[in-house]
Formats: sequence, C-alpha cells, structure tokens
Amino acid sequence: MVRAMRSKQVRARNAAAVVAVGALAVGIVSIPAGPAHAADTITAADQAYFGYYGLDRARAKGYTGKGVTIAMIDGRVDTSVPELAGANISVTIPCAITATSSTENHGTGVASILVAPGYGVAPDATLLAYQTSLGKDVAGNDCADNNSNVRTRYSWLFNQAMNDGAQIINLSATSHAFDDQTKWTVARAISQQVILVNGAGNESKSDDDASLSKWSGVVGVSAIGADDNRQDYSSWGQGVVTASIGGPVLLRNLETGVNETGYGTSFAAPVVTGVLALAKQRWPEATSNQLLQLLVKTGLNPDHGWNQYTGFGAIDPGAILNTDPSQFPDENPLMEKQGGSSPTPEEVQQYVDGVVDPTDIVNDNSYTYRGLDESRLGDGLNTSPTHLGTSPRYHKK
Repeated sequence: MVRAMRSKQVRARNAAAVVAVGALAVGIVSIPAGPAHAADTITAADQAYFGYYGLDRARAKGYTGKGVTIAMIDGRVDTSVPELAGANISVTIPCAITATSSTENHGTGVASILVAPGYGVAPDATLLAYQTSLGKDVAGNDCADNNSNVRTRYSWLFNQAMNDGAQIINLSATSHAFDDQTKWTVARAISQQVILVNGAGNESKSDDDASLSKWSGVVGVSAIGADDNRQDYSSWGQGVVTASIGGPVLLRNLETGVNETGYGTSFAAPVVTGVLALAKQRWPEATSNQLLQLLVKTGLNPDHGWNQYTGFGAIDPGAILNTDPSQFPDENPLMEKQGGSSPTPEEVQQYVDGVVDPTDIVNDNSYTYRGLDESRLGDGLNTSPTHLGTSPRYHKK
C-alpha cells in the first residue's frame, strides 16, 4: 500500500505539471529557402534524401510501404498542406494542447518525409499521427487521465500507438522524461516486435540521457550529409544504430507560408522509419527482429562494425531491399547495447510473463498482471486485468 501511495503522489505531481515533455530533435537548424510563397508545392527534387537513396527506383518496383502501419509521435500534423493531399493519415490529439507554430511545422514536416505522395519514403503506408507537447507547447488539464497518467507522455502515446496496431513508431524528439513506465513500454514493443525509431538529437555531443535511443531495441539515428560524412550538429552515443541524410530538407512554414530549409536528426529518423516500412512490405514473411538484423548487417561501416557516431553504418536502402532477411536469426540484435541497456532480456520476459507491477504499466491494452501481489486487486492505480498466480513462470515443469 505504501508503494501505491507513493506512485499516486508522483503521478499527481506529473499531472500538475502538464507541460511540454520533449524537445525537437531538429533544434534550430533551419534557414529560409530563398524566394518562395504559399503556392509553392514541395517536390521530390527539393529533398536531398529522395535522389540520394534512389527512391524513384524503389517506387518503380512497387516498394511504397503499402500495407504497413507507421506511427509518429510529434507536433500537430496539418493534413491540409498540398504535400499531404492523398496521404493516408489518421491524426490523434489525445487532449487539449496549445501548440506553437514551430512544433506544428515540425510534425507536418516529419509526416511529409514519411508519407507525402510526392516525396515520402513510404507514400502508401498508413500513418497514425499522435500529437504530443513539445518545446513551448502547453498541455491542458484534461491531459491527465483518471489515474493521473499524462496523455502527452511518450509511454502513454507509444502504448496508444501499439494499441492501434502500429508496426513501426517514429519519435523525432529528445527528452529527459524517461522512467519505469518507459522501460515497460519498450519491453512491450520488443516482445511484440514493434520497431521504435528515434533521432539522436542535435546537440553535437554524446546525449544518451536525453534520447530514447539508449533503451534496448530502439533504432537510434544520427545524421549524415549528402557527402556521406557525419554532420557536426548530430549528437551521438551508445544508442546510435544507424545514420541517414538529415538534410537539406525543404519544409513548409505554416505561419509565414514561406518554405524553409532544415537539417537535423528529426529528419534522418523518418527516412530510416520509411525504409523499414519498405522492407516490411518487401519481405512480408520476415519478423521485425529479422528486419533489424538486416538493418545492422547492411550498415555501411567497414565489416558493419559499430561506433557511437554512425552505429553499424549509414542505412543502405538498396541492400535492404535486395537482401533476404530470412537468412538471419529471429533475435533482436539491439537487446544489449554498448555499455549495457534496459530493459534487459530478463525484464522483457518479466513483462511477457505478467509479473511487472501493474501500476508501472500505462495505457497498455495487452497486459495482464499474473503475479502474486494480492494488494493489486484493490489498487486504484492498477488498470490492468489481474489474474493472480497465473504467470507461466509459476507453472514451468
């Protein structure tokens, strides 16, 4: 009972401070694109990554992400912009959020890189866009649910995306707001083979503490340029798995109507997410673990060796779409990152076996508590179905 009271107090404090939970991974790397006006529609020719990765050839072969469900957690997405006309996007706003123009520009830009019919990496994928509060956004009081869990926190939104059937989830933001709820959310993703992708950040430093990339199983993405070199603004760290072009990308400024050029790991991450969606369409029999093996084993570092700046090397979409991943083991290659990471394989198994404290589980419609703690039966913070003593670990022969 003492633990439950302490949890309630912590969550009450979280709910009382319902403000922005993350920072845009793109930082301030944005400059005007020159003469432009609201009528200018952004095209594939404006996006460095499109030609660099030969995405026109992928489209010609029918690799468009069709049948794959991507989720993104970001600023608000304006689906009325001409670049997104015809894209299959479902927008979820979990509560009242007073958004700034910069976060809406950011969210709309990330969505466009993912699924814009003209230049998206995976234009035929289904995109589930979940708005969170970033930067100077302010979330309303209704963003705390009945148990004082905050609907704009990443753990709540990641679980909502998984509840809704997302297969790959993109987060182009950094945050220090990671806790046990995040750990068990990542454990769920690993156990259910949902791929999480995260930009490493733009602080030009080792930035594991502020990156979801530090967690086991997460694809951390740093930024390179069209010259193949790592970009000076890109952060690095033990969580980096791959790298991708971070710019220049042309973005629509929804406030001024002027297109702007941007750079950042915010834009490198959705390129990787989109390529993984193409791979999931190309190799429908492969597990997500095998696709992660494919990502690692086709990285462009010599012998696919790992370093903290580009992970196993920059992504190679051509190799990914031409290398059958069924040859690789159905094992997540990102379970134990350099220097150690969480959740551990044992912690993931605890989640699978249903023995994780259910008050640390938030907005997860797949979890059932099967442990032995009888106090959880009457705990108001426990929102999970509870069947005491039914965990398979208690019945192994």
